Amino acid sequence: MRLHSGIVAGALAIGTIAFSVGAAAPAGAQPFPHPSGPPPTVFVGSGPTISGGWGASCQQPNFTAIQPAIEAVAVGGTVVVCKGTYPGSINVDRQITLAGLPGATIDATGDAYGIGVSASWSVVTGLKVMDASPLNPTAGQLADGIVTIAVGAEGPVAADHVKIVHDDVTGNLGSGIDLNSSSDSTASFNVADGNGVGINVADDIGLPADGNTVTFNTTDENFGGCGIALADHTGVGVEHTLVAFNQSDDNGLATATAPDASAGSGVIMASPVPGGIVSDNTITLNEFSGNGHGGVVVHAHAPGDDFTGNSVTFNRIGNNNVRDDENDSETTGVYLGSFSPLSIVVADNIIGPDYYGVFTSGPVTVTGGPNLYYEVTQKLGTAPGF
Repeated sequence: MRLHSGIVAGALAIGTIAFSVGAAAPAGAQPFPHPSGPPPTVFVGSGPTISGGWGASCQQPNFTAIQPAIEAVAVGGTVVVCKGTYPGSINVDRQITLAGLPGATIDATGDAYGIGVSASWSVVTGLKVMDASPLNPTAGQLADGIVTIAVGAEGPVAADHVKIVHDDVTGNLGSGIDLNSSSDSTASFNVADGNGVGINVADDIGLPADGNTVTFNTTDENFGGCGIALADHTGVGVEHTLVAFNQSDDNGLATATAPDASAGSGVIMASPVPGGIVSDNTITLNEFSGNGHGGVVVHAHAPGDDFTGNSVTFNRIGNNNVRDDENDSETTGVYLGSFSPLSIVVADNIIGPDYYGVFTSGPVTVTGGPNLYYEVTQKLGTAPGF
């Protein structure tokens, strides 16, 4: 299933984000330098290279590798990555735009990430980033295509106000895109298919994820889990996230046997830690279908979790929960499981075909008004505990 073309067209007309090579830097950026200083634009390609940084192109690039180009360009400038395949573990450690031209690919095989961003206000756009897969993975290690964290000599450093737009991420064992421990960052107009998780919003290094935007993305067939995940793992919180105008279908279906062996939702709000915070997030105007768990899912596993202020509205939610969830072995549009009392707005969604429209497990109260159900056997299913 796909979002209705009229909705998308109208949304695009008011919400399209466009970035061009050499675009103006955001507020707070240093101005472009005089020609005698670092160049505002450099090119990375197969060569032969020219020196000096001025008058370069894909036919005569400045660099054959991306990292030296990042370190050489002016702050607020643009690194243009020409068609070709480049090794991963790139650190955007200066405020720049990293812009790929058609055919520019980052191969992160053997790396913890393809592109890590530790400089706030940076932009990553137009790149294909694939196959992040650490050779010696350890518990909690990143395996992401593009992540708002970069690891340097002093450990992981996170960035805020990062824009990840018009990228293609695939085959990454962790998340395709990871807005991790980042605030006021954006993942928009990306394709995140065939990863462990499509797009992740989390707080893994102990900094909150607050005010992020996940819009106009396609996150289908991510084998290890959810299309979009909002997950508090450290207790500092994932809050005020806008998830809108995304398509997230057929996620979490990698394992052919054992119903819950590999399952993921269209979008999940979750925390396994006592006192976890996943609050004031808005899930609206998305399309979810064919996922291993519900189209929209809450998993609040621990006592004292704060999941207040979340809303699920105006989504198109098809046949989901095809791999079951706790206490729910039927197909289900929206699954809400909580250890502690939870009140959540679920309203004005189109749900079906499913056995259950909405299923609650634990002390959950659904508020906000009606949904439109079709080919739904039971609008609300319940179980006493989670």
